[in-house]
Amino acid sequence: MFDKLDVDLQNELAVNGLDQNVHMWGAVPGKSNIKRWHNLQAGDAVLVYVKEGFRSYAKIVCKTINKEVAEHIWGTDDENKTWEYIYFLKDLEPVSFSKEKFSSFFGYKTNFTPQGFSNIEETKFQIRMRRYVDIDALVHDLKDNFFMSDEDFEEGDYQNSVETDLSKVKDMPEVPKTKKKQRVLNGVKVWDRDPKTAQRAIKKAHSLCEFDSSHTTFVSNASKKNYVEAHHLIPMKFQNDFTNSIDTESNILALCPNCHRMIHLARPKEKKELLKSFYEQRKDNLSNLDINFTLSDLNGFYGLK
Repeated sequence: MFDKLDVDLQNELAVNGLDQNVHMWGAVPGKSNIKRWHNLQAGDAVLVYVKEGFRSYAKIVCKTINKEVAEHIWGTDDENKTWEYIYFLKDLEPVSFSKEKFSSFFGYKTNFTPQGFSNIEETKFQIRMRRYVDIDALVHDLKDNFFMSDEDFEEGDYQNSVETDLSKVKDMPEVPKTKKKQRVLNGVKVWDRDPKTAQRAIKKAHSLCEFDSSHTTFVSNASKKNYVEAHHLIPMKFQNDFTNSIDTESNILALCPNCHRMIHLARPKEKKELLKSFYEQRKDNLSNLDINFTLSDLNGFYGLK
């Protein structure tokens, strides 16, 4: 079907050594598909998802609208439509990461599932790109260096493991710690958290909510103190951005359950107010541990501008 393409398209494929074999993707006509196709430019990056996860990464070399070629290669769907909004790919390379890892990296909920021909949400994408020189660096870091923390899978189990008689928790000087290796949880590499570190952080906070000490809940059967939960200010999934371990007391907040949910689920304005307050409280302590970051970085970790 090569001779069914425009001459300029044939030349572009030939220059890239793709005139004999080329990877292609197509989209059926539809308002959103057509808009996305028109926005595509040569050099744009593509991630390919199947039900097992993300498996390929490539760049767009050129594109065309060609119903004849699409019907010959792919046939038609149940509505007699074909995938005529075509783009051609180059520099295809294998990747292997789950949709959960993708979701955690970009700040989607972990049950997010990519659908069809779509874009990464622009705000989420731009927040992550601030840390990289180009899209290749981002994808390779996601593929090779980004690991989810166990909080993405087992938050309830972690909070239960933190519950203990705080009178028996030994105080220890806080010193810089080398980050640990990842462990495998549910087939995915994650950054681990030490419950004893969280116990020391909660004891230092006197089992009071560090956003508002008047936020009392109930007396924990284990600690015999006001119940609070442990929350990592810099989420553990960003451990690879730092040389030293961020599973340390100064990075762990004691929060009442309501404030804990608020820092995860509140509207952006309220969330940013919380983060600014905690940033001012903890930045110096964390800097002493060689954990340095800006308020803008912290907002970015939570998917905020």
